[in-house]
Amino acid sequence: MKDIFKRSLTGTLLVLVMIAAIIGGEIPFILFFTLLTIGTMWEFYGIAEKMELEAQKIWGIIGGIALFYLFYLTSIGLIKSNMFSIFIAWALMSFVIELFRNKTKPYQNIALTWFGILYIALPISMLLSIAYRENIYQYNHHLVLSYFILIWTYDTMAYVCGLLFGKRKLFERISPKKTWEGAVGGLVFALIAAYILSYFYKELTVFQWGIFATLISVFGTLGDLTESMLKRSIGIKDSGNILPGHGGLLDRFDAMFLAIPAVYLYLQFI
Repeated sequence: MKDIFKRSLTGTLLVLVMIAAIIGGEIPFILFFTLLTIGTMWEFYGIAEKMELEAQKIWGIIGGIALFYLFYLTSIGLIKSNMFSIFIAWALMSFVIELFRNKTKPYQNIALTWFGILYIALPISMLLSIAYRENIYQYNHHLVLSYFILIWTYDTMAYVCGLLFGKRKLFERISPKKTWEGAVGGLVFALIAAYILSYFYKELTVFQWGIFATLISVFGTLGDLTESMLKRSIGIKDSGNILPGHGGLLDRFDAMFLAIPAVYLYLQFI
């Protein structure tokens, strides 16, 4: 009972903080997701150390923050997209840094450093493009807030439906508790939530909202399974302990890392 209370309290506080950051405007949004980028990348590189690999933790996080602010400055029109070419210099420097670190697995360390950017910093940065999609150079929280409402709805109802009706394992090798019944139930409720959101936010049609919710549900589950695969391959239960009852930041936000790119690509073509 104590663990359930702790988990519920942590989850509720986190949701409230996130909602406040998203609807509070540009500055709270930027600050929150800057901290989230730092925290999740720090955890990821820390997990890598358990694999006896030594990514360039500080340099990787600097690159992740640089990418986030390049997306931001491009979104508000202060710089042009060709400024992203500075990442060529960042990539070249990672080779130079590794040369002087004198580690036993240099290329694995470089690859892992880059992967932290691709897996974590890039999806979080894509939220900026989603936030500025409708109003060029102006922040709009509607689609970003909707993304989190839908993923929370899916996660919660997938858990409840799985608990009540779950029989067929979804991916037992990676996550023994997930079931097809839970996944389908979560998707149904996410679609209902998307339909309700369509009445308040007119950025998408009802049909487009349905696809939006489906992509979030499907790729959110795949993101969850991917992070579980990472932890299982190392033999750890949680990515960290910063969130009482939930584990680490990666445990709480794992769905983002595949769902956001899927949603981002979808929005580019409608």
